Amino acid sequence: MTSNRQHLNPLSIIYFIFQHSWDTLLLLIIGSGPITRWSTAIGIAPLLGFSVLILLIILWHTVRYLCFTFEIDSDMLTINSGIFVKRHTHIPYTRIQTIQHTQWFFLVPFHLEKLQIETVGHDEHGPEAVLPLVNERVRTEIERQRTGNAEPAPAAEHLTEQLKPSPEHADYEINPHELNIFALTSLGVFPIIGAGFAVYGKIQEAIPQKLIDSLTAKLIHQSAIILGAIGLLIVIISIAGSYLTIVQKYYRFRLNSTNDQLKTEQGLFQRNSVTIPIARIQALRIKQNVIRQWCHISTVQALAASSAGDDEKSNDLMILPVVKTDRVFDTLHPFVSWAPTHFSQLDHLAKRTYWYFIRNATLIILVIVLPCLYLFKLWGLLSLPVVVIAALMGWYSAANTGWKIVNDQLILQDGHFFTRSQYVIPHKNIQSFLFVQSIWMTHTKLAHIRVNVRHGNGNQLFEIRYLPEAVGQQIFEWLKIR
Repeated sequence: MTSNRQHLNPLSIIYFIFQHSWDTLLLLIIGSGPITRWSTAIGIAPLLGFSVLILLIILWHTVRYLCFTFEIDSDMLTINSGIFVKRHTHIPYTRIQTIQHTQWFFLVPFHLEKLQIETVGHDEHGPEAVLPLVNERVRTEIERQRTGNAEPAPAAEHLTEQLKPSPEHADYEINPHELNIFALTSLGVFPIIGAGFAVYGKIQEAIPQKLIDSLTAKLIHQSAIILGAIGLLIVIISIAGSYLTIVQKYYRFRLNSTNDQLKTEQGLFQRNSVTIPIARIQALRIKQNVIRQWCHISTVQALAASSAGDDEKSNDLMILPVVKTDRVFDTLHPFVSWAPTHFSQLDHLAKRTYWYFIRNATLIILVIVLPCLYLFKLWGLLSLPVVVIAALMGWYSAANTGWKIVNDQLILQDGHFFTRSQYVIPHKNIQSFLFVQSIWMTHTKLAHIRVNVRHGNGNQLFEIRYLPEAVGQQIFEWLKIR
């Protein structure tokens, strides 16, 4: 393909401005004083001075846009950027690992999207290449070059088709019923309620104290039915907010694989798509909160050696948002060939070790509860139920701890915050491992096993606590085999 230098879409100027919005705001704040004095000195309105500054900011980002170009050659992608210091990023197609593209709904008619490209030696802080706003044809061309699907020569076209192996292909799309179940069984309502109280605390600072006291006095004199109705309304609004957030995020979720590539696509207002080699998947997570355990449904995520994922912070790639627990591996196996064919019966902790989990959970929460009892006296008693919840969380964690070595895979299971997670980790993907035993644990014949797997741009630690010492040694010896 002949090299040709291309520009981003002109709307990228808006992207550059918003990308540096904090810098722009800081510049306006710092420049407010000098601008006011300068405007007064020459006899013009300060608003005009600010208009000149904003115009200069827009002009600066326009120059950035003009200096940002890219070239799609036959063997590599080249990105040119920089105003005073020119930067040329060369990305061979063979080094590209993941391609992530996002598209807001208002960009769909214009066929524009944001493109992020990550290579084998990816940067710790994000993808090597970001094309803020380009036509969909750019991604199609890059993927075509990367997969080697360039048009064959006419004379050899028929022979090439005969020699090319038929691609392995699998598809999955979430149906509305499954999406509703997934949204309704989420525990995301609790963070929303917490965020609501945090927002209320901020708003409360701006409301006059007299008004707050007046409203509080009125609420105190209301009947229990009215107060209960207000509390129920808050819960309903939070549940609705959690439901709508999940539905719009995973709307028309699709998963497909072709040969060695896995591709996901999701979102209502913003379609987000990730293409990643299956070889980059380091482990699988089958996750269930306590409600989904009762409903016998699970969520499957991939822990990938990539910064492209379902969550910008966790780098976990959603594979199956919701699936019947007994159908997890039947549904998953066509996409990830090394996944187990069925659930294995895990080994679990002895009941006598549950005490350690309960003790640890309650000790942590007592650090908060005891000061409340001392400082707030009678009101501090309201914090005591939190101790009971912490004890239940400790029991839940212990009851859901499990492990198993199946063929060439280590299966670990734990429970945190009333959510059970089972991890399937191929032996070859384990980066490092530890056998941990304190002085006190030598007397009880217990130990911890810690396993590290590459995850995102860093590391994921898996830990099984208070294992029998003999079992810990057995797993440790298996891990040593290379």
